[in-house]
Parts: sequence; C-alpha cells; structure tokens
Amino acid sequence: MIKNLFSFKGPLRVSNNGRYFVDATGEPFFWLGDTAWPLFVQYAPEEAAMYLKNRAQKGFTIIQGVLAWGGGTGFEDPHPGSNPTGQRPWETTPADPNLAYFEYVDHLIALAEESGLILAMLPTWGYYVNNAHVFDRENARAYGRWLGERYKDAPNIVWVNGGDRVPTDYEEVYRALAQGLREGDKGAHLITYHPCGWRSSSQFFHDEDWLDFNMIETWTEWPKVYPAVLSDALRTPVKPVVLGEGAYENGPEYPLGPITPLIVRRQAWWAFMAGGFFTYGQDQMWRMGSNWTATFDTPGADQMTHFKSIVTSRPWWQMLPDQGLFDSGVSCERTLNTALRAVDGSCAMIYLSSQCHVNLHLDKIATRMARATWVDPRNGEQRDAGIHATGNLGGGMFPKPKTAWFSVPGHWEDALLILDGVV
Repeated sequence: MIKNLFSFKGPLRVSNNGRYFVDATGEPFFWLGDTAWPLFVQYAPEEAAMYLKNRAQKGFTIIQGVLAWGGGTGFEDPHPGSNPTGQRPWETTPADPNLAYFEYVDHLIALAEESGLILAMLPTWGYYVNNAHVFDRENARAYGRWLGERYKDAPNIVWVNGGDRVPTDYEEVYRALAQGLREGDKGAHLITYHPCGWRSSSQFFHDEDWLDFNMIETWTEWPKVYPAVLSDALRTPVKPVVLGEGAYENGPEYPLGPITPLIVRRQAWWAFMAGGFFTYGQDQMWRMGSNWTATFDTPGADQMTHFKSIVTSRPWWQMLPDQGLFDSGVSCERTLNTALRAVDGSCAMIYLSSQCHVNLHLDKIATRMARATWVDPRNGEQRDAGIHATGNLGGGMFPKPKTAWFSVPGHWEDALLILDGVV
C-alpha cells in the first residue's frame, strides 16, 4: 500500500464565495493537477502505481485521465482502447458499460485514494461525441447515470465533461451526459468541461447549474494564460477556474516553443496570479513514447513541488489579483509580471517572469513596515530583500505613498517577491 502522503477528506466542494475548492470539512484545497490522459487504458498496474506514488510525493493533488480513450486528438481509434486486462469500456454502445473494464478503474481510484490523490475523470474523449458519433443524448445520459451511480461514494473523484472538443452542435449530448452524472451520484461530485484550442468551458456552459467550475485550454497559446484565467475569474456567478491544459513540457509541436521549464513555470504562476489553478503536463509522458516512465522527474515536474510549496506558504485562498501593486515594470505578453494581494493587506506575492526591474507600491501592505523576500521558483531558494516602510503611518491627514525598486537577483530566470506586513 502506498503511504497516504497528502491526505484529504473528500469529496471536493466549491467554497462559499465560489473562488476555490474546499474539502468535506470546509478546509481550502489547492488544485495542482497533472495530465495522464491514458491512465485508465494504457497504464499497466505496476506503471500506474509507480506514477501515482511519484505524483503524490511531488505534491500533486489532482490527476486528469480519460475513461474512454482512443489515443488522443489526431491519433484516435474509431473504438475506445482496451485496458491492460483486455477490456473495453462498453459492449456495443455507451448505454451498455462493460463491468469488467470498470473493475480496473475501481482499482486505480482506490490506489489514488491511498496516495491522497483525486482523479479528474473524463467519461469519454470528445472524439466519440463530435467525430465518431458514438454518443447521442439517450446513451450519453444512460452512460452518465451509470457512472454516477457506480462512483457516488468515491471520495476522490471529479467529473470532467467534454474531452478536447468545443461542444458546438453537440451541446445537448454533453448536457445529457452531465445530467446523467447528476442523476446517478445525486450531486456528490463536481463537474466541469474540458474544451480545446484557446477556449474555456465558460464560453458555452458558464450559467448552467451542472458546471461547478470552469476549465480552460490554452495549449500552444501560453502567453494568453493570464488574460484567459482572469477573464473567467471575473465572471458571475463566481466559479473556480482551472487551466486544465497548457503547453506541455518538452512539447515539440508548438509554434511558441521550445516549452522549457521556464515556460512551464510561467504558465503555473500566471494561472495562480490570475486567481485560478493549474494542471501541468509532460509531452513525452502522456504520449507514452519509448522509455516514457523516465520522464516522471523532468525539471518542470520537479519545480511544481516548489510552486505548490511557495503558494501554500501564505493564505492563498484569501488573495486576489492586484496589478495595482506595480508602479512601473508590469511588462506584457511573454514577459508579463503579475501580482496577488491578501484582501486584508497582510501580504502580497509578485511574480516576475524574466530578468527585470519593477517599482512597487508598498503602501498596498496595510502595516507600517513590510518585509520583502525573494524566492527562486526553480528550487525554492530564499533571499532577504529587506524591511521597507510602507507609508501607512498614523497621525496624518493623508497616507504617504511609498514605492521601492526591486531587481530580480542575478542569474535567476524568473522570481517570486513576497511582501509580508511587519506588525
């Protein structure tokens, strides 16, 4: 049995203010996802166990995988693939699920729970709705109802409708699938929708009651992460936002490549700084190329451990985007600099995505003094950046605005600057 490294009490819920996730006790839950689309179909039992243990040790909390998988966009087989036991997900149509197939799914859900991981499960890749036309409204609802009923008591799952497709002309099929899931599990689990091509679920289903949170794909368009996530974070009704598929580390096909660890970090930090959450992906790993298990420990994956550690060192659930921290140096697009501030002004995080200089409004911190700390996103190294007056002094008619210049430490590719109020 794998040690439960990051235990949680599920199933997940949405916070009362709609901005983030909480566990069954109401404690904030930090979504740090990883992409393993073929998990339920192509991972042998020993590979799945090794993979889940590795991701739990790195601090990932969510694994995204597909139940009816045919090879991924551009590589789909007309019929969903067989799992390691030789079973396919349904006999003739999705309304007739193959129980033997889902016994392996049961095994992986239990294995993930032992590791403290939540499985974000796609009932099907969108190809089988939009392209192969395997699904219609009737069998989609029946399949969803069957899945919902079977896994209604599983504490560690989230449902992901869609599957790398825009729903145009097939909205009613996807709605029927969501309706079936709701009927089957009585609302026990959250549901979202995974689109494709610089799109968000909010463009199609934001106001529908089955869509509990939004999911965005930016894929090749990684400089658009921040505006895409921020746009969804500002929508009403307020719902959590997840960047569910960005540019994969080491991905070879990107016009804005190569996708280096720096680009991976930028995507993660921009998503968080815009008020959302992030799912990482490693190109060779999800494609399961030759010696694919050797890619479990690439730099981008390892650096997600530091990303989570830095983020969760402060009350991240009480922080909101605040580009007003910048007096100068916000930059744009590929080198955008971004900031978050606690709503009570107790602290702030500023992500600087390249070697640069910025002038910051220290008076955004509510105390008289602020302690500044540099953190290297690559390895978590910290450096003291001094204690600074904020201008928030009592006794005067008006506050005294204070700004200060900060420069990313030499030889760092990017940096986090944390400002903490000093009482």
